[in-house]
Amino acid sequence: MATKLHHVKYKKPSRMIYFVQILRALFSLTFLKQISYLYSYFIINFIRGRQVATISKTANIHPTVVLRQGERIKIGEHCLLNHNNVLQAGKVDGKIIIGNYVHTGPNVMMFAYNHAFDDLTIPSKLQDYYDGDIIIEDDVWIGAGSIILAGVHIGKGVVIAAGSVVNKDVPDYAIAGGAPAKVLKMRTEQ
Repeated sequence: MATKLHHVKYKKPSRMIYFVQILRALFSLTFLKQISYLYSYFIINFIRGRQVATISKTANIHPTVVLRQGERIKIGEHCLLNHNNVLQAGKVDGKIIIGNYVHTGPNVMMFAYNHAFDDLTIPSKLQDYYDGDIIIEDDVWIGAGSIILAGVHIGKGVVIAAGSVVNKDVPDYAIAGGAPAKVLKMRTEQ
């Protein structure tokens, strides 16, 4: 049953109230705990990810790109990974292999694993994972906000429309889009 909306009158707090709230937050144990979590996350996903991933010297990786399990990520020549991309290799052996001249829009996500949910007697959060390589061939454009799932092979010269969810292979020179992504047309037929 839906909750009904009701009219409220909002009075914005003063700058002094905000200032006091900020000071209280800065000098709390919660702040210290959260800032340590933030730095740990930064070290693992930004610094270590770049240290262990195989990244071509000609690739342009935006500073906000997250590389998790970077030891199983390979990025080819002249690639551009835009801001807020997340590349999550598999939990054990799933790889993300990106060819040459691949470019992504902002907020693209790639996950080379998925949660298992086969056993109904165990909560899905407590079950194992499925790993599957993501392979992206040369000269691919992946539009903003797209999600590439485990086990997917994206062929050469493919264009993925913004906001797509790619859960199946895409053949060479296809233009694919949607959720789930489907081939909309072939670039060779233009």
